[in-house]
Amino acid sequence: LPGKDKMRVKSSTTGQSLVTMDRVLIAATPSYDLYRDVDGTKIGWMEKKLISFMDTFDVYMEGKGGFGVTGLFKPTPAYRIEGDFFDRNFCFRNEQGKVVARANMDGWIQFDGMNHYQVQVAEGMDAHLVLACVCCIDEEFDEEHKKRKEERKRKEEED
Repeated sequence: LPGKDKMRVKSSTTGQSLVTMDRVLIAATPSYDLYRDVDGTKIGWMEKKLISFMDTFDVYMEGKGGFGVTGLFKPTPAYRIEGDFFDRNFCFRNEQGKVVARANMDGWIQFDGMNHYQVQVAEGMDAHLVLACVCCIDEEFDEEHKKRKEERKRKEEED
């Protein structure tokens, strides 16, 4: 689709698409719409927090109050994702501040094309939602890494 990038989480056993993540390119911060592929309904969206002391992502659930997607009219985030995004070690906290999932990059050798994560999900937490968010965060930081690499290469060529 023009103006968007799509990613999918698929079942390794059936190959069935479980969740689709659509990156919204026209947004103040990196944002992704999240869809359940079983019935195609939008389950929510996640976005990088605009003003924060450290990188933070908020996950909003569709139909949980508020109207619009900006400013004071946004609903309360259902989950806040915080942690060390440089080393890819972060956790999901619910509205009460309780940790409901953790993700950390696993393995000594990582490739830009394929990263490995360990993901722990609390009972009752939507594992597909967590995996979708981890993929979005990984993609976001891979893109930042790629941009920095290109900038360094351009500077070296100029020197």
